Amino acid sequence: MVKNLLLIRHAEAEYPDSDKRDFERKLTENGINQATILGEYIHDLPIRLDAIYISPAFRTLMTAKAIVEQMDYTPRLMDAEELYEATQNLMKAFVNRLDPLFNNVAIVAHNPSIAQLFAYLTMSIRDYTPATCAWIELNTDDWKAVSGNMGAEKGYYYPGMSTQ
Repeated sequence: MVKNLLLIRHAEAEYPDSDKRDFERKLTENGINQATILGEYIHDLPIRLDAIYISPAFRTLMTAKAIVEQMDYTPRLMDAEELYEATQNLMKAFVNRLDPLFNNVAIVAHNPSIAQLFAYLTMSIRDYTPATCAWIELNTDDWKAVSGNMGAEKGYYYPGMSTQ
């Protein structure tokens, strides 16, 4: 059995503002376009997501909603408060606690933890600009068994990337 994991950084968000908490930052117009394009990319992947785990920050919620709008099915949207300001160790533990009924999962979260999780699972470094998505295949039937250097990168995309 194989588990598939999409690691997604939220799309471009408003700059931090002293009048607004970081948690409340929304996507820019460009960010909305990025998330829409990313949703089209994910829709065309040969997997169907069972669930999308989302940090509760506005920018991650907006990213996930724009992605789902591009799909012809609706994966479960799972609020995951611990993904906001998560450490690398928390991200590792989070993957090990994913619902065992789900085989194809996306996580929409923040940098640097999303890039660190990618590096841990694949033992490679990728740039994680806003709206980046990496597809990782894990040769296991149990999320609890996922550990470092276990993932195979099956796809990597960010809006504007040349697909030639």
